[in-house]
Amino acid sequence: MSIASSNQHYKVGVLVFPGADILDFAGPMEVLSHVSHNRNPDRPDRMFDICTIARRSSILSAGSLTVAADLLLDEALAQIADFDILVVPGGFPAVLQPLTDNNAPELEIIRQFAALPPQTSQKQRVLFSVCTGAFLVGATGILSGITVTTHHQGLDALGKICAQAQGPEVPPVNIVHKRCVDGGYLKGGGVRIITAGGISSGLDATFHLVRLLANNETALFVARLMEYDWSESKV
Repeated sequence: MSIASSNQHYKVGVLVFPGADILDFAGPMEVLSHVSHNRNPDRPDRMFDICTIARRSSILSAGSLTVAADLLLDEALAQIADFDILVVPGGFPAVLQPLTDNNAPELEIIRQFAALPPQTSQKQRVLFSVCTGAFLVGATGILSGITVTTHHQGLDALGKICAQAQGPEVPPVNIVHKRCVDGGYLKGGGVRIITAGGISSGLDATFHLVRLLANNETALFVARLMEYDWSESKV
C-alpha cells in the first residue's frame, strides 16, 4: 500500500565520494528518473528532484567515471532540511576506511539528515544506503536497535563498525543477509532507514522505495520498462 500520493515531490541527495561504486548510486538515480519521466512526461514538474553531493566539484568514482557534483558538502549541509531522501553508496573497504576512521564530512551530512524531524506534510524522509554504504551510516552511530544489511562479504565488518561507533550501552544493530531491508524509523522517528545488499540489490531497494512513495503499480511499471525482474517479495 502506498503511504504517500504520487503527486508529491521529493528532493533526493546522492552522496558521492572518490571511489564510490557506480551502480550503487547510478542505479537508484536511473530508477527514480524513470519514475519522474513516466509520471507525466509532458509536464516540467518531477516526482524526484535529484542532485549529487560531494566534497569537491568533480569526483572520480570507482576509478572510471567522473561525476560533477551539483552541491558541495557545505552547501548541502546548509540546505539539509530541504532534502527528503539521502542516498549513500558504497565502495571497496579501502575506499571507505579513511572516511569511517577519520569522521569524514560525508558522515556529518548523514548524521544531520538522520536527526531531522518528521515532515509536517504527508511526505516522509528516507535514508537509503546501498552495499557498503551501510559502513558510512553505521560509523555515525545512529543504527542502534535497527535491522540493516550490506554486501554479504561486509556483514561482520559492519558489525564491528557499528559496535565501535555506538559503544556497549545501547541496543546493538541487527545485521542480516538480505537484498533489501526496510528497517523502519531511526530513533526520533523523523527518518526511515532502508538498506540494500551488494550493488545490484540497490535496484530492488529503490523499487521498494518507489512502491512506498508512489504505489506498487508505478514500481512494477518502471521495472517492466527497465526490463528488471522485481517484485515486492524481495523486501
